[in-house]
Amino acid sequence: MPMPVKVARNLIWIQATLALLSLILLFLALFTDSRSAVQDLLYAPIHLPALITGLLANKWHTRRPRLRLVTVAVQLVIPVLDVIEFLIDGTVTWVVSAPCTALIVTLLLLPSAKAWFSTSSWRVPAPG
Repeated sequence: MPMPVKVARNLIWIQATLALLSLILLFLALFTDSRSAVQDLLYAPIHLPALITGLLANKWHTRRPRLRLVTVAVQLVIPVLDVIEFLIDGTVTWVVSAPCTALIVTLLLLPSAKAWFSTSSWRVPAPG
């Protein structure tokens, strides 16, 4: 696995871990009888693209080209949802997530990542 792909995978795992922790804290706030927790549950779907990307990164060992493109597409959804959250609530989480997402997308669009994900770059040995 080339270095850009390894770095992108590790950044995706960090993103997914932070999203999972955010969801856990959100549900813990709901169970501690917080009055605004029900309203905060409306923001739970914002964390789903990061979790989905984390699941996709776990399947990179298959090296399917479509997997790389789907990962890039889901990564591009993250800043869009963050901007929508900013417009609704005024939070500035996009300041942190947008550069990370830009770095991941850039790393996945590098020629070395494309070559690693292409099925023509590796061949299954013929039997016998």
